Amino acid sequence: MKTITACTMDCGDACSLLVDENKKSIRGNPEHPTTKGFCCKKGRRYFDRIDAEDRIITPLIKESSKFRKASWDEALTLVASRLDAARKTPESVLHIHGHGYRGLLSKASRIFFKRLGASSDYGTMCEKAGGEASFRDFGGRDHNDPEDIVNASRVINWGRDLTRTSIHQLALIQKARKNGTKVLTISPGGDDTPKFSDVNVTIKPGTDRFLAAAVLKLSLDTDDLDSQRLNRCANWPVLQELINGLSLNDLTQVCQVPTEDVAMIHDWYLDSGNVATVIGWGLQRYLHGGENVRFINGLAMISGNIGISGGGVYYSCPTGRHLGSWEHLVEGASGDRRELFMGDMAAEISRADPPIEFIWVDGHNVVNQVPDSRAMVDAFRAPFVVVVDGFMNDTALCADVILPPAFMFEREDVLGSYFHNCVNHCAKVMEPRGECRSDFDILSDLGSRLEPPLLLPDAETCLKEGLKKKNISIDELRGKGFVKVNHPSIAFENMQFGHADGLYRFPETLSPEPKSNQEYPLQLLTLIRGSSMHSQIPEKDQCGIPTVWVSKQNPACEQLSSARNSFLITLQGAMQVNVEKANNLHPDVVIIRRGGWMKCGHNANTLIRPMKTDMGDCTALYSQTCRLESR
Repeated sequence: MKTITACTMDCGDACSLLVDENKKSIRGNPEHPTTKGFCCKKGRRYFDRIDAEDRIITPLIKESSKFRKASWDEALTLVASRLDAARKTPESVLHIHGHGYRGLLSKASRIFFKRLGASSDYGTMCEKAGGEASFRDFGGRDHNDPEDIVNASRVINWGRDLTRTSIHQLALIQKARKNGTKVLTISPGGDDTPKFSDVNVTIKPGTDRFLAAAVLKLSLDTDDLDSQRLNRCANWPVLQELINGLSLNDLTQVCQVPTEDVAMIHDWYLDSGNVATVIGWGLQRYLHGGENVRFINGLAMISGNIGISGGGVYYSCPTGRHLGSWEHLVEGASGDRRELFMGDMAAEISRADPPIEFIWVDGHNVVNQVPDSRAMVDAFRAPFVVVVDGFMNDTALCADVILPPAFMFEREDVLGSYFHNCVNHCAKVMEPRGECRSDFDILSDLGSRLEPPLLLPDAETCLKEGLKKKNISIDELRGKGFVKVNHPSIAFENMQFGHADGLYRFPETLSPEPKSNQEYPLQLLTLIRGSSMHSQIPEKDQCGIPTVWVSKQNPACEQLSSARNSFLITLQGAMQVNVEKANNLHPDVVIIRRGGWMKCGHNANTLIRPMKTDMGDCTALYSQTCRLESR
């Protein structure tokens, strides 16, 4: 029997799914307005994760550097005693939470440790630089309804790997192409999007703001500007003066895009018809990543493609915009807390005063995902560490106690999307394997053991409270599997923006690129995988030496010897790699797929130093330079 449920992984498509436990089958719900009957292979293969032989299905306690099985009572009694001791100084408790899964009930750990007054993390590995850029420009994060992209005359895909990130957006773009819409992709390469594009432009990684500024320069030079549109902007004269002071030749030299391609992009934006702009999350993972997004937004605004059907900028929307909070139902501390920057967490822990004595990690293989992973291992040695995870990954190895969570399909939740406007019900399809328990139940049990206790409401109450914001019935949601929320189909219609004065804001500076490093002349990009979500990679798939990809024109190719081993090298260290050549790559790029485990020798984050983006407290993972050599 098929059950309507939903995918809670860290993906904007947030698919509604039909799951048959007996047949181990997973497919997209054909009734869902975005899922439309299909889902990605990451979702289709989820039973491999549920049924994996190496999944942890009982609590584990570390003794003498080895893990042994324990009962829930023993494990939680130990954790409660250590947490009670540490909470006497609340800042000495650190909670690290990620998006291993999303949903209303996934907020439980955030609320739980906030009420304890514990230290928390801030910043992300992902989208916040671009999210902050959107707030600064538009006064909010929103985009046109996903279906509206079929009304575009042209789509400019600025760096999104549609084949690995949003197959439903790709499907809509393919539908638009069949109706005559043209697609232009701008990217350093490393994706399969060119086969779904009419025109492809290769750009030096991280320099998108210079290309957008070059197109704006042409717009000024040709006077392709509309005064009515400019009247909806608060600071156009500042940007105008900035662009007038720039040389087109200098801009194109930085981004390494020929002038004729800049002219072509200008024509794509300014010709008749409407242009939709899709922005990938990769171009905001640089030191000036937020600025990259702001200049692209500005180009869409200047060209008249904001607030109209068939136009708009697609970046992301807040996942919880259609859901409310149940935090107010939990008693406890509510004041300011100490926050540690996620992108340099090892250093933050080492200099914390008062020192960190207890760490709780859930939904995040944090040791693996942050820069300088080796330093994170060292930082986790002194505190008592509890990790909620189902596999012995890099973070779990550092734990004193491992608590095994129920996975998707083994628990109930409700979630929104940062792409579409549906709220989905993630129904419980089966009982959890072994002794696994939902994160919510784990925290409820732990809270009752503390002295004094910290009590959570029951899950049903939390779900109903979170659905009040849009007056969604939990019974209707459970019956249908999803509810489409009434939301404007056109973002910022009539160019009414979210700032207090209703006006748009342009960037006012163009930051220079970091100086080139002759010792490390190449750019390391840790791009998304198509088969696994972040670091949720089966250990059996991480055997041998990891592979990197380079262009046939990469200057390192001439120096690599097939008779000797190849190494990827940064100031942080070196790792042995296999080197393969790929088409459509910028010659300065070295690509490795993200998420590989350090314990398997596949984690490139050991080679990346902590760096922060210009806004949004994001981690500038893609600003790491490197070289390749044979030894």
